[in-house]
Amino acid sequence: LQMDAMEERLARLLRDKLTACQDAEDMFRVFARFNPLLTRTRVRVAVKEFQVQLIATVAQAVAKLQSKFTLKYESSSAARISKLRGIPPIAGKILWAKQMERQVNALMERMGDVLGPNWGQQLEGRQLRKAGDELLAKLDAKTFFRAWITEWEKELTSQASSRLYSFVVLVELDRENDLFARVNFDEKSEMLFKEIRHLKWLGFEKDVPRTLTLISEEAIQRYPFAIAIKTALRSYQ
Repeated sequence: LQMDAMEERLARLLRDKLTACQDAEDMFRVFARFNPLLTRTRVRVAVKEFQVQLIATVAQAVAKLQSKFTLKYESSSAARISKLRGIPPIAGKILWAKQMERQVNALMERMGDVLGPNWGQQLEGRQLRKAGDELLAKLDAKTFFRAWITEWEKELTSQASSRLYSFVVLVELDRENDLFARVNFDEKSEMLFKEIRHLKWLGFEKDVPRTLTLISEEAIQRYPFAIAIKTALRSYQ
């Protein structure tokens, strides 16, 4: 009986604290602080309506992140900001995915605060746990990285079958059939060494194939000469 009375007082105390909260953030903090009490039946009953409210808040935040992912990185404001900062596409996409991954994990942690450690197995949290796990699987940075590697492997195969890649300057015909010279150093080569430099900062140094690293190093060496020749050719055109 004494234990029941104590539990009743704790339930009332927690409910009063939650009622006094100004917003959802305050409620999350209260739940995080008093989380161990959620194992008591009376406490769970007393805070049920607040749990339902916060579960809806988390579900809404997860749905917002799902929509953000569906719209894709390439059309996001993050992509535009990364471009302005000189961050190449795949590195920017991985940064974007990692940021969203941290947000999802923080939301899942909040669910643990609100419902307890086994929240994903409870009826109230099961669907949200599934949605969170599915989104985290889609945000796997290694998947984006591997897709980029595959794309570059195809590019290297294409370059290997073309002798033109080895020439520094190419002479071609324009639309009016006049000859003009251009530097044989495209944006992809420049983007490659920028990508690898950023990917190393992101912890992918050991995962970048040696072949790509060598090509990147060669591109870095050729880059200043390519710019110098391009500038010189421009003065003759």
